[in-house]
Amino acid sequence: MNFADAFDVLYDLKSFFGADADMNNIIEFISPAVESESSFCQEFCFFNQLGDISETVAEKHSELLRENLSLRSEIERLKKVNFIDALTGIYNKEYMQIRLSEEFAKARRNGTQLSSIFIDLDDFKFINDTYGHIIGDKLIKEVASILKSLGRNEDVLARFGGEEFVILMSGTTASEAVIFAERIRKKLEDQIFSYGDICISVTASLGASTLSKDDFKYISDPEKLLCMADKAMYKVKQNGKNNVCHLPLCLSSSGHGGKNLPARETFLPYSQTCLGFFHPIPMIYKFLYFILSRNNIGNMRNKNSKNLK
Repeated sequence: MNFADAFDVLYDLKSFFGADADMNNIIEFISPAVESESSFCQEFCFFNQLGDISETVAEKHSELLRENLSLRSEIERLKKVNFIDALTGIYNKEYMQIRLSEEFAKARRNGTQLSSIFIDLDDFKFINDTYGHIIGDKLIKEVASILKSLGRNEDVLARFGGEEFVILMSGTTASEAVIFAERIRKKLEDQIFSYGDICISVTASLGASTLSKDDFKYISDPEKLLCMADKAMYKVKQNGKNNVCHLPLCLSSSGHGGKNLPARETFLPYSQTCLGFFHPIPMIYKFLYFILSRNNIGNMRNKNSKNLK
């Protein structure tokens, strides 16, 4: 309010109170209102300043949030790059080891089964030596794509190294793992990989193993699951390749031998893999096998003796 406005207000008040009114009384009357207005103006300016500060803080806070989200996104991208195999686009060995620990803990907590399948392409060195590593890389990439298409969304597929792949399957029984492994084996066996004038067929050896809820009494290391699946795969390699073999970790898992494996192979793993857990059944089978073998040797000796006479 300027001087002219204040004078007009006083003049109007003089008219309102009458010509005989004392100006001191008028000033005394209006002074609280003037002080109140002044105080209001000061407070209004103060709150305006607070509002400006608050708006600036809000803008800074919003900017920091955007930067934080951007950093988190970049961190997740870098993590993903670190856990993705550059050639195939599927997960790598490092990611599989992390997920193995997580799935192992979840299966033990929930009392569910956990299976793993180890896949190794047969005679892949011959393919690299014959057609070159570029063709070999293309084939590995196509195999990874096939494996990904056959699996479930919740399965964890990873390239373990070279021409080796691993699939981690939660809530999957031993028989289900064997059926799925055989499906993979048949799919790869029937597939023809074409690269221009070059046509290649490939087979795979697959080993599987399963953890059931009772196995957690004896198994505390999740790596044992992959180790046993790897061991099953090598049994296939030793017995003709292009096959599926399942080895249990403990007695609660049922073993499934591949079609080319001797029937007795399904009994041997029990005493070899139960980590100090003794069970008489494998020993009985071994004893019977020993007796039968000894009897056969004795019969052959008697037969040879008769022939010599």
